[in-house]
Amino acid sequence: MFFMASFDEINENYSSDLIDDLLDSIKPEEQEQIDYKMKISAKIFAGLKAKGWKSVDLADALHLKSPSLVSKWLSGTHNFTVDTLIDIQRILDIKLLDIELSNEAPTLKVNFTVLVEPASLGEDIYEPLQRVIDEAGGIQPTTVAIVY
Repeated sequence: MFFMASFDEINENYSSDLIDDLLDSIKPEEQEQIDYKMKISAKIFAGLKAKGWKSVDLADALHLKSPSLVSKWLSGTHNFTVDTLIDIQRILDIKLLDIELSNEAPTLKVNFTVLVEPASLGEDIYEPLQRVIDEAGGIQPTTVAIVY
């Protein structure tokens, strides 16, 4: 009788030029999409396990015609609609979408240089300003954060 050895038993350092070529052909944008789909699938699977459910239970709760659709979701290759994700997170009581808005005001960073003619400054301003400039090692570009 023939038994197939597990992958780990064959060789921990298995390599294949074909697999390497395929992996090298994946663009970073595509890899990011794959990663997110896999993470969503993992969250759905964890949500099922937390409820003690199987795929068929989620299919029933979502009134799906075919429980095999849930298996497709769990494969990590499915391209979900937002509506489907909302339904899944509601039924499983999990968070798949994070759309909370931040209360923090955005910061606008602006670099600017102000040129001032020394003659246009009064002596009471020019001398302290010149002292600050000298101590700083000359005039340096300054970044100012403007909150709007």
